[in-house]
Amino acid sequence: MTPEQLLQKVSDHEDNFVERKVEGVSASELRQTACAFANSVPEGREAVLLVGIHDKGQVLGVGNTDALQKRIRDACDNDCYPPIACSMQILDVAGKKVVAAVFPSSARRPHFSGPAYVRRGSESPKATAEQYEELILSRVDKAREIVQHRDQLFTVQGIGYKLGSNRPLQDATYKESRECRLLGCTAHLVTFEDINSGVRFSEPLAHTTITYDHEKWRTMVLVSFPK
Repeated sequence: MTPEQLLQKVSDHEDNFVERKVEGVSASELRQTACAFANSVPEGREAVLLVGIHDKGQVLGVGNTDALQKRIRDACDNDCYPPIACSMQILDVAGKKVVAAVFPSSARRPHFSGPAYVRRGSESPKATAEQYEELILSRVDKAREIVQHRDQLFTVQGIGYKLGSNRPLQDATYKESRECRLLGCTAHLVTFEDINSGVRFSEPLAHTTITYDHEKWRTMVLVSFPK
């Protein structure tokens, strides 16, 4: 947003994408507002947090704009997970300084006002980006079933499909099986490593079906193109 557009927001009423706070806004309020904006702003829109203005519209100003910008940045980077992007500008409103934090639509939503934690031995470290993704996916039945077998051996079988090729074959009777280890799973792709060749390949999650290999007594993932 341009400074002129932001100044217009100062006089506008609060709505879904405009919030006013005073300089003494708490860290919990900052991260709550940041998460709410990041999770709600539609693509092509921006939300604005104006600090230095009472919620009734009175301009109070900010004494230390540098310190306030650091507090906002810390809340977005360290207190929200995944971190939330925002840009900041200092506005001159009636001779007083107001900090405007602008939040674009986020492709990394959902965001939470604090990191996720996992157990590693006797410690509780923050979840990595990959672990965070898996925690979100654990609510999806197919992904949950796949992820719980991470690092275990799978039988991966292509039906009418050559694994890793991303295109169906004309021969619908074709079958190809590989002994693989699961490397990861996102909202769209499952990634395996062929333990015999070391080749890594990914398949669309939507093209997979979870079943069982009764000959080798382990999980089997069938891969085929939807008809």
